[in-house]
This record gives sequence, structure tokens and C-alpha cells, in this order.
Amino acid sequence: MNEGTVKVLLLEDDVDDYRLVAKRLRQERCYFSIDWAETLQAAIERLSRHSYDIVLADLSVPDSFGLDTVSSLRKRSGRTPIIILTSLDDDTLGSDILTAGAQDYLVKGELGGRAVPRAIHNAIQRQQSLTEINNLLAEVNASRELLAEQTQLLESKNRRLRKLYKTAHRFVDNVSHEFRTPLTVVKDYVTLVRDGLVGDVNDEQRRMLDIAGVRADELNNMVDDMLDISKLESGLLGAWRRNCHVSDIIHSVRPVLEAKAKVKDIEFHISLDEDLPQVYCDQDKVIRVIINLVTNAMKFCGEPGSVQLWAQQNDSPPEVVVGVTDNGPGIGEERLSEIFKRFKQLETNFKDSGKGFGLGLSIAKELVDLNFGEMHVETELERGSTFSFTLPAARPVEVMRRYLERAARLGHDSTVVSFVSACVHDSVCESASEDLNAFFNYLLRRNDLLFQRDSHCWLYIVPTPRLELNRFVARAGREWQKTNRNRPFGKLPKFEMQVEGTWAIADQHEVILDQFCHLFGKEAVHA
Repeated sequence: MNEGTVKVLLLEDDVDDYRLVAKRLRQERCYFSIDWAETLQAAIERLSRHSYDIVLADLSVPDSFGLDTVSSLRKRSGRTPIIILTSLDDDTLGSDILTAGAQDYLVKGELGGRAVPRAIHNAIQRQQSLTEINNLLAEVNASRELLAEQTQLLESKNRRLRKLYKTAHRFVDNVSHEFRTPLTVVKDYVTLVRDGLVGDVNDEQRRMLDIAGVRADELNNMVDDMLDISKLESGLLGAWRRNCHVSDIIHSVRPVLEAKAKVKDIEFHISLDEDLPQVYCDQDKVIRVIINLVTNAMKFCGEPGSVQLWAQQNDSPPEVVVGVTDNGPGIGEERLSEIFKRFKQLETNFKDSGKGFGLGLSIAKELVDLNFGEMHVETELERGSTFSFTLPAARPVEVMRRYLERAARLGHDSTVVSFVSACVHDSVCESASEDLNAFFNYLLRRNDLLFQRDSHCWLYIVPTPRLELNRFVARAGREWQKTNRNRPFGKLPKFEMQVEGTWAIADQHEVILDQFCHLFGKEAVHA
């Protein structure tokens, strides 16, 4: 519609009616430009040659009658609004007129006053709104089609990425496992020669063989790093947590660390507090953390190098802190945020031929988190660094508290946690209890937790809704049957599993802890 002018096509075969409508429009302040057609054919010809803001049409003209007039005009007028003029005041007919494509209709006997111009303006505005809506719908539909195409393309790329991801992990796992056999052979032969079992060796040869043995250990540690990172990425790295003595863990790895220090000519000390409490952790994972931290410290310590491995007790919260302190150059604050990133190694002036993939500290941090602990770094330029990590004391309620905090920190606020007990009703011997404990740990998934309450009863903590627990219980039954078919020395005792309750993790920490203590009794706090 041109500003200030409304172009009208009037289809009317009665001259008096034409003059009446034209008179009403000329009385308006807005200027109306009127083209008059007496037949439908003439109106259609004008519509083909000119554009109009509105079409006013008598329902019955010499070459058309009734709703056919509306349908024919609608086909030819595109989005131009149509108002029908009729002599009949019939609501049913009016509804049919609107259904046929007109925006409005007027009864000829009621054309006085401003009825006609008002109807024209309203019809034009409604048509403009309808056009805008149709345009928006067209844009929405086009966007939907584009989004559907992009979604399909994205899904296709995701499928390909998942396939490549699995292929890459499979490749890393296969290569890592293939490394292990020759590494083991190299290590064994080096040890045989170094110990003089195949002939005498002099001191220099023994020194060189020590270096070869240490380098083989370092390469084996790099293989472990690759395997761990692969399992962490794929969500397959689980944990067998149980009560452990930190002193036992450290003494088990002591010979390897001392041999490494001797080859590198580094002063290495171990300092442990007396009467350290038991901790609740996966012993193998803690060994990996200690090896990685000590290896890192020996790589960047000063000259002469000095590294100390230590452990001490904290009472609040109840935990043991294990740390590694070196006399290296320290780490600037601007680099502290980078040291735990994967494949990231800080550049230093210290040369070390044992350069790895930059995975050690990253994996150590994730393994500490898997054991409900925290990693800390204290450093001073030109004075050295201390990397330490915490392990929860073997108090079930403390471990449970950290489990819930970790679930919330990892963004599991929308999930629930369920308690499932597994109990043997008949008395069992110590060896059978140990076998059951190993079996129940085998059933653990990545985010599950298991406590042994006594010699015949265990408690699972599983982040699974109650309705899905049947699958967990059914899996335990299937694995029990499969295990018993393959056991050469008697069957595992039969057990029963019972759901003790399910709670939302997000806002029920205290409730969950209270229920946990209720199931465990005093042992939950003082074990």
C-alpha cells in the first residue's frame, strides 16, 4: 500500500452500487484510487496488469455467481485482500465467504458512514499481518529444513568421530599391550646379566645395565600412561578401593624408586609419620601416582638432585597426605595452570633423557580424584616444588561424604544414588569372604562404590534410579552363575541383594549420610 493512497479494484455490475461505494471512499481523508470492473473477466485482466491494495467485489456479477467469484479472485489476486459485497445478511454465507478466501464481507444495505473505508483498512492490516506470519513460517520451515540437514550431517560426523575415537583407543591399547611383552623380556634379560647369572660383569657394565633397566622401567611407565589415558577417555578405568596402609604402598615401590635415583645420581629419602591410619583407596592407582610424581621430581630436580617422598596424617578432615618434594628450579605462577594439562611439558634448563608424553601429572591428578583425594602444588622459584595428594582415612562416612561431593562437582546433580546390600545368610570362612569381596569388586562400574560391612555383608553405592536397579541385580546373578561354572575349587556362596533406598544427590547429602550411618552403625564413623 502506497503511503497516503489506497489502490482499490471494485468489481460491481450495478452502477448505483459503484457510485455509492465510490462516494463513501471519496469522503475519507485518505485518498482512494478506484478502478472499476463490471465483470469478473475484466477484474482478472486488471489484476494481471496492475497491483492493488484491496479488491472489493460483488458476489454475483454477469459472468460469475456466488462463492465461485471469491475463489476465482483469490486465485488471481495473490496476497491482495478481498472484501465481498453482498445483498444477503446471512452468517452461514458469511462464513463460507471467509473460508473461500475473502478477508471480510459487507452487506450492501449497511454501507453508510465509515463502514467501507474501515473494513478496507482492517482487511489490509489483517492481510499484512497474515503475510508477515506466512513469511515467518516460511523462514521457520526453511530453518527447520536447514537444521534437519545440519543435524543429519552432524550425526553423520559424530558417528564417524565415534568410530575414529574407538579405533584410536583400540590402536593405543593394542600398541601398548604389544609393547609390554618385549619390554618385559628386555627387563628380565638385563636383570639376568646385571646380577651375573650368565657371567661376570664389572662395575662399569653393571652401571650401564642399571641405566638400561631404569630406562626400561620408564618406558613401561609411559606405556602405563597411554593405557590409563585411553581408559580414562573412554570411561573404562574403574577402581578397586579397599582399606590400605600407606606405608605398605610406599615400601612396595621403594626399590624401583631407589634404583632410579641411584642411576640418576639423585639423593632420595623417604619419610613417613608413625602410626599412619589406614586409607581407603585403590592401591595400584596410588602406586601409579607416586611413581609419576617421583619421576617428575627426579626429572626436574637440581644439581646435585634431592627428592623426598613423605607421608603425614591430617585429623580434620581425616586423611593421609602423601607428598614429593624436590630441590628444582620451582614453577612460576603463570605456569601453574598448565602443569596438569595433558601432553604439556614445561620447558626448563635441566636436561633429562627420560622425556615422556607429558601425561604423568595429568594422569596422577585424575587418579587422585578417582580415589576421592585432592592434588596440591607448593612451589618457590630457585628453591623447589612439592606435589602432594590426599587419601581419605578408612572411615566409611568420610569416604561416602567425598563420594557425594565428587558426584556434585562432576555435574551429577540431576542423578540419584541407590544403596544396595548384598548379604550371605550362611556363615562363610575367611577365604570365601575374600573371594566374594573380589567378586563384588569385579561388578563395580566406573562411578560405583563398595563397602564391606562385615564378613558376610556388603553395601553398594550406585548412581542408578530405583527402576533401573533390576538390571544391576540381574547382572550380578548372571555373573555369579558364570563365575561358578568356571571355578575349579568350589562355588562362591549364594547371596541375596536388597535395595535399601534411593535419593537425589543434588539436595539430600545429609539425608544420604544419615541413612548410610544407620546401615553401618558406629563403624561408619570409627572404622
